[in-house]
Amino acid sequence: MLPVSSLYFGRIESLSWKHLTIVALASVLLAPSAYSQSSKEFAQMARATWSAFECASLASVAGDNEEQKRTFEYGYEQGKQFIAAIQAKKVKKEDLSTEAPAIVLMLLEGPSPDFMLGRVFEAAQDNALKDVFNTNGRFNLPEQQQSIARRKLWQMNCMLIGKVR
Repeated sequence: MLPVSSLYFGRIESLSWKHLTIVALASVLLAPSAYSQSSKEFAQMARATWSAFECASLASVAGDNEEQKRTFEYGYEQGKQFIAAIQAKKVKKEDLSTEAPAIVLMLLEGPSPDFMLGRVFEAAQDNALKDVFNTNGRFNLPEQQQSIARRKLWQMNCMLIGKVR
């Protein structure tokens, strides 16, 4: 066996690869996983996807390319995880009915997760921008569109979406 040296409170101790492997494996198996998700958390990813896609659409019109990219990528990743959890049957129906927007669930059809997310993005974009380009039946000028989009970004707290607590 090859000794592996490790610094432990200023002392050097020698462990065999076998012992090191056992310690590493035990710490992984016994530690609570930060990445395990509950059914409810998976269902909440549908709402995060929808909100992030709305924010990405608004940020695009507002001219905030960095925010558009950040929120779109967050929504896309949340959506991929949500769809994978649905396909793996990790989400309970009751969690879907209380946590996931019905529109997202209705749009989860198609040949691939990317196709489904494209459908969700299009619907979220339509919803977010419905009164940005036109207000009360009148077309808004580009400056007005940008101003309305910025206001809605603020009202929807888009700057908080996907931020770590």
